[in-house]
Amino acid sequence: MCGRYVTTTSPERLAEIFEASVVDIEWSPRFNLAPSAQAPVIGTNGSDRTVTSARWGLIPHWSREDVGARLSNARGETVWDKPSFRDAVRRHRVIVPMDAFYEWAPASPDGPRTRAGRPAKRPHLFTRRDGGVLNVAGIASVWKRGEAPIATFAVVTTAANGTMSPIHDRMPVILDDNGVDRWLDPDDQPEDLLQPAADDLLEMWEVATEVNDARNEGAHLTEPVDPTSTTLF
Repeated sequence: MCGRYVTTTSPERLAEIFEASVVDIEWSPRFNLAPSAQAPVIGTNGSDRTVTSARWGLIPHWSREDVGARLSNARGETVWDKPSFRDAVRRHRVIVPMDAFYEWAPASPDGPRTRAGRPAKRPHLFTRRDGGVLNVAGIASVWKRGEAPIATFAVVTTAANGTMSPIHDRMPVILDDNGVDRWLDPDDQPEDLLQPAADDLLEMWEVATEVNDARNEGAHLTEPVDPTSTTLF
């Protein structure tokens, strides 16, 4: 799954990258963005691409309650059939631009520990080797309950590639430029795109366990640490 990520590329720069226009955006740089937060997404309005913001955690349009906290990720293997996701993946696909994302390795006896003295899960940062933006496949929905509609999204995940697999068995679906075009095309049903990224696309390094607390923010969270560090959170 994908539980936290980094978004530091401005909406204006995203508009240049994706040949889109900025519409109704709520954004600030985030280095530890967690579900329920607002984040940029690339969508379409007719034939035009837009950069807008949505809340991470999909709420199906037909839901009677806010279930977004439970639906931040959608498995690519079942997204086309699962009732919570199948309408969104057919009608409202988006790109979730990420500068990096985090995943956690299991705790180890000789690794960092929590304040309570227990072994802590070890966060790792994953980013493109070339420093570019990660084009992550997402699905979106607008939930109309209450006074104002809420735009929401989920990240689509797949099996881990060779870089990810030592840390976790899942990863976000990362698309190339042609994949972006197809994913945003409402006339295409690109099930074949939901595959692991090439093994040489990403690089990773271990970061401080401060990332484990979603209340912590700042560029320092992305800095590499000594894997034998006993940093507490």
